Amino acid sequence: MKQNSLNRRDMLKALGLLGAGTALAACGPTGVPLPTAAPAATAAQTAAAAGGKKYEGVTLHMLTQAGADYEAAFRKWAPEFTEQTGAKVEFEFAPWETLMPKVQADLASGSPQFDLFCNDIEFQYTIWPNLEPINDFLTSSKYDMEGFFEPVYKYGEGIAGNKGVRYGLPVVSGVSLIFYRKDLIAKFPTTWADYEKVLAENTKDKMHGLSFAGVTAQLIKLFLARYWSQGDALLTPDWKPLINSEKGVKAVTMLKDQMKKYTPEGILAWDNPEAANAFVAGDVAVYEGWGGFILPSLNDATKSKVVDKWAIAPYPEKGTGNFVQHNVVMLKTSKNKEAAFDLMAYLTDATKAKEGALDFGTTPARKPIFSDADVLKAKPYMTDYAAVLDRGRPFTPGVPQWLEMFISVGEAASKVLSDQAEPQAALDEVAKKWEDLIKQNPLSFAYQE
Repeated sequence: MKQNSLNRRDMLKALGLLGAGTALAACGPTGVPLPTAAPAATAAQTAAAAGGKKYEGVTLHMLTQAGADYEAAFRKWAPEFTEQTGAKVEFEFAPWETLMPKVQADLASGSPQFDLFCNDIEFQYTIWPNLEPINDFLTSSKYDMEGFFEPVYKYGEGIAGNKGVRYGLPVVSGVSLIFYRKDLIAKFPTTWADYEKVLAENTKDKMHGLSFAGVTAQLIKLFLARYWSQGDALLTPDWKPLINSEKGVKAVTMLKDQMKKYTPEGILAWDNPEAANAFVAGDVAVYEGWGGFILPSLNDATKSKVVDKWAIAPYPEKGTGNFVQHNVVMLKTSKNKEAAFDLMAYLTDATKAKEGALDFGTTPARKPIFSDADVLKAKPYMTDYAAVLDRGRPFTPGVPQWLEMFISVGEAASKVLSDQAEPQAALDEVAKKWEDLIKQNPLSFAYQE
C-alpha cells in the first residue's frame, strides 16, 4: 500500500471509484478461471532468425510508481535487459494516486499502450480480468519460485477465486514494523498488557512511549495489528463482516487508549515522516510504521540521536499489519508477451533482489536475501525484519472491492480516535458498508485469509 495519506474522497476520485457500481462493474464476473494464452508471436522471432538479439525491435511499456524505492533500480536494470535481449524498456513513472485511473484508461482506450504494470497486488484485484496468467511462462522458463516469503505463496495467486492462477511476480514486500529503543527496553514485550507497561514507563517528562502516523490511511495497519492478534479473519467464509465484533471493538479501543496516554500531542495530524522523525530524534521509545520512512536515517549520525540504540520487533500476540507486495503483472493486451514475461523474470530474480537490498534500499520479497552474509554485514537488522514479514497478512486477499473496504476501516479508526464516534457505532458502519459492496457485486468464492 502506498505509505502516505489521502482522504477518502480524493482517493476514490483519483482512482475513479466514487461510485462502487461503476468501479466494480469493470471487474466482470468473479470466480471464473481464465484460460492461459500461449505467448504471442513477436518481432523477436524474425530477429532471432536473422541472428540478432532475441527481442531486437521490441519495445516494452511499463506503468509503475514514481518515487518507489525500486524506481532507481528499474532505471538501472532496464538498459541491462536491453543489452542482453535487444528489447527496449520504456517506463511511465506516475504518482501512486494516479496509477489506477491511468491503467484503467489505457485498457479502455481501444489501443492500449502498456505491456506491464507494477504496484500493489491489491490493484490486481480490480483489473484481474485484463491480466495475463503466467503459470505456463513460469513452467516453460523454469523460473525460480523458491525463497519467497510465505504470504507471497499463500496470497500471491488465486485472485477472485481463480485458484492456482498466478498473474504477478513480486519485486518488493512490506509490513508495518515496531521500532524500539533497546537502550530503554531490555526485552520487547510479547503481550499487549506488557506492551502497555513499556509505553507507560517511557512516557515521562518530554519523552513519550509511542509514535505513529495518525492520518486516516495510516491508521488501518495499526488497527489490523491489534485485531488480527486476536485470531479472527475480517469476514466469515460466506462474506459476513466480523470487523464489528467484540474483537474489533477491543482493537480500536486499545489503539485509542494508547494514543491518548502515550503519544505526543497532535499525532492525528502526523503522516509517516513526522512519526518516524520523532523516533529518530529520540523523543519516543517505540515507533509503529513502515520501514522505508525510517531505516535510511536511523544510523545516520548526522540525522539520528538513536544510532545503534534501536531494534525491530514483531507486534505482541502474533499481531501483524497488512502485508504488501508490489508485483509486476502482464496485461492481456501486450503484443509481446514472451518478452514481457522475460522482463518480469529479470526484474524479480534472486540476484536483482540482493542488488536491490544492498544498492537501493528495497525490501526484497525473497526471504534468503535477509540472511545473506553481504546483506547482514550492511544491514544487521534484516533477520528481525524477515521474522515480521513472514507472519504478514494482506487486506481482504483477492477481493475486487478491496479499496473502499480498506478506506472505510481508516475512516472508522479516525472517527474513534478523534472522539467523533463510539467504537461499536463506527465499526457497525464499516460492516454495513462492506455488506453493501458485496451485495452490489456478489462473489462466488469463499473468503479466506
